[in-house]
Amino acid sequence: MATDDDWVIQVDCGVHNHPAANKMEGHSFAGRLSTKETELLVDMSKSLVKPRQILSTLKQRDTQNCSVMKTIYNARQRFRVKEKAGRSQMQQLLAKLSENNYVEWHRCEEDTNIVTDLFWAHPVSLDMLRTFPHVLIMDNTYKTNRYRMPLLEIVGVTPTEMTFSVASVYLMK
Repeated sequence: MATDDDWVIQVDCGVHNHPAANKMEGHSFAGRLSTKETELLVDMSKSLVKPRQILSTLKQRDTQNCSVMKTIYNARQRFRVKEKAGRSQMQQLLAKLSENNYVEWHRCEEDTNIVTDLFWAHPVSLDMLRTFPHVLIMDNTYKTNRYRMPLLEIVGVTPTEMTFSVASVYLMK
């Protein structure tokens, strides 16, 4: 068969070397999330639901859903990146503290503008502290976070021996 094309396909055997897949699970196109599924995933992620429970919920709602755990992890990562909007982790933390009306105070090095100390407390915790100011427990944990900064936790105790978090503080020293 003579043609003027540069490419020619010649089929030797028209049979596949494997059977057709029964399920499309694992295929990126079939496993993509709809807009409603993505919104549900974001809401559940904000509520601190575990990824496997999110996937289970999506599959219960739609029996034809072919998503896998990787789909859930990727969608959550895309949401986090979009939410972060180009801010550093410290900028994101300070924005979230402000957005949720936390009492916040921080100190920075003058020449480098690096945060050296950071204090935060929820307004409800401070109301609890005003109500029950007599017993406070302070505990300092060393080198357990990413920045190897000591974390000071301040906890209050009610007369019924219930505890409540008053404040958290990252300290340089």
